[in-house]
Amino acid sequence: MSTNITPPPMPAQPPQPSKKGHTNAYIIGGAAIIAAAVVATGIAISGRSDDTATPQPTVTVTETVEPEATVEEDTAAAADQNTEAKVGEQARNGGAVVKVTKVAEPDTIVLAGARESAGADAKYVVLKTVVSNEGKASMDLTCSLPIVNALIDDQGRRFDTIEDLYDVAGNPECNAQLQPGFDDEMQFVYRVPKDAVVTTWEFSEYDLENEVTPTLVNLT
Repeated sequence: MSTNITPPPMPAQPPQPSKKGHTNAYIIGGAAIIAAAVVATGIAISGRSDDTATPQPTVTVTETVEPEATVEEDTAAAADQNTEAKVGEQARNGGAVVKVTKVAEPDTIVLAGARESAGADAKYVVLKTVVSNEGKASMDLTCSLPIVNALIDDQGRRFDTIEDLYDVAGNPECNAQLQPGFDDEMQFVYRVPKDAVVTTWEFSEYDLENEVTPTLVNLT
């Protein structure tokens, strides 16, 4: 008699580790190590770069600023161009230097050898001067107007000289040229209202090309 005996089942085998899992682990671990090494190297290089950096030189720039002219300086400059002299003092304008020696207010003057009256409501104002020619050319004091001038009163009115100054007794003749380096006596004569109070004489050297600031002489 035969007996069929069924053998007991074999125990289950534990799962074998996958070779692919080991490979991935190795790759990840290696990458982490490499990354750490790169970071460490960068920090070390940065540290050395900071430690060994050469300091840059300091550059100082100095700016020179010209000071602006003050109001006082501007006023002083204007005064130099327009100096107010007094009777008895020399006053200059260009090459013309004039000293007013006397101011007279007669009712009559000698003109062309004859006594001339100013009239009932008028008077003459005579400025006796000494003119020095310190320019480069001669001056005709009585005919060619080398000195532009005006007499000014306390109302700001401006008066011109009478005509034919060469006819005033004692004045240079017409076309008598005052040469550079010489001086001559000259009378500037004006006819003004009887009640006029003259305060200032203004003169400047005649100049066609440039605007000239006149010089003032205080007559008070």
